[in-house]
Amino acid sequence: MSLINRDIIYSPSFEYSKQEVVKQNDFRYYKFSDFLVPSVTSILRISRPKQIFNHSSKQADSFEIGNLMHEYLDCYVTDKKIDDQDSENSRIALKLSEVIINNIFPKIDSFISTEATVHNNHEYAGTLDLLALVDGKLTIIDYKSSYRPKSSLQIDEHFQQLAAYALAHDNMHNTKIEQAMIFVVYKESYKYEILTSELSLLNKYKLMWNETLDYYKEISS
Repeated sequence: MSLINRDIIYSPSFEYSKQEVVKQNDFRYYKFSDFLVPSVTSILRISRPKQIFNHSSKQADSFEIGNLMHEYLDCYVTDKKIDDQDSENSRIALKLSEVIINNIFPKIDSFISTEATVHNNHEYAGTLDLLALVDGKLTIIDYKSSYRPKSSLQIDEHFQQLAAYALAHDNMHNTKIEQAMIFVVYKESYKYEILTSELSLLNKYKLMWNETLDYYKEISS
């Protein structure tokens, strides 16, 4: 990988447990002891209006590239060796990771947590990509790779996801997450953008998430 010098401090401040993720009927759960907790992403997917998102023939590759990109970025943050895989999807994921590392990570003051599992009183659970200080603000961050710009409905859903994680983290660790950011990198152009939800907007997404969660409880009861 062709990367800038790593000069951002990784300062883990919280402890997280590692839960097994299981899939039942195309629905993701986190396993806590002897019970299953629904994932935020699955709750959002089952609660969304139908036919908002069309799946293309690139979907399988897209998932693999996204997962590899997350893996490479986690290795970078924690200063672990990246296990290169000799495949086209791996090469694309590495290039996407480079875009984030070289262009977006320099805006970060320090890394705090990466790939951390959070839950809110076992109502739901999820894995946050990154918790960091950005301009002195405690910020929850999500990485997204995409072939095309996100629609407003997709952006709302992504920020609901981060709002759910922020609520869970604040509850678990007595933090006060002040903003949410989405780092989007485009697979063919390798351009990027940063979407930001500051505290007032993040609070609105928290309300939206609570409504989504209530709807999920209603349809699954």
